[in-house]
Amino acid sequence: MEDWGAAVAGAVMIVILLIVISGFEPTRALVCEADEVCLREWLSATSGWVAAFAAFVTLFALRRQITAQEKQIDHQLGNVEPDMYVRCTVGEDHSPVAQITIINRNRRPFSVHFLDAYTPDRVKLFPHSVKVDESDRYHDAFGHEGLVTNCLLPGKEDGKGASTAVITCFFEPEGDPNSVDENGLARYHTRVFCHGQLHGEKLAPRVLTAEVELVMLFF
Repeated sequence: MEDWGAAVAGAVMIVILLIVISGFEPTRALVCEADEVCLREWLSATSGWVAAFAAFVTLFALRRQITAQEKQIDHQLGNVEPDMYVRCTVGEDHSPVAQITIINRNRRPFSVHFLDAYTPDRVKLFPHSVKVDESDRYHDAFGHEGLVTNCLLPGKEDGKGASTAVITCFFEPEGDPNSVDENGLARYHTRVFCHGQLHGEKLAPRVLTAEVELVMLFF
């Protein structure tokens, strides 16, 4: 009955309505004139609403198709926003780090300036290495919270892959973890923000966001 209850109830209501407007005189007079064919008039009126509903559904489907085509054209022309994702891993000294990957599919160059992260409390990020398209970039802001230097991703050219930057950061949570497991690993669910600019005729500021779970030993 949970699966078919609503359908059965709807069918019963339709049957009752047909009986009322077709021949049960005390209630028929409430919805039809005495000298008209009631069922025919109601079916005629309903056909107009059905046509309007069908037209609405068709327009909605066309709008979705147009939106998908616009997105495809923007992707082909290189008018899409840069992407970012973050994962927790370990660095060369086996300490936990946040590895931030930024992919620029826009036709304009994108520069990264600053990184920060928030849970209910802040998580401090300290960038210590920058790679663009697998080439190391000189980073002269070691120990400065969130500051990224020399990280410019070229714009995407026709027939070539998108440019990718990988920024590795040490992190220091300021609040309590979301959870601590039996192995003493503390987990912090946080959102990372990347502040940068798209370069062109005008500098266009952008803020990219990504969710991540950062894991470290709980002391």
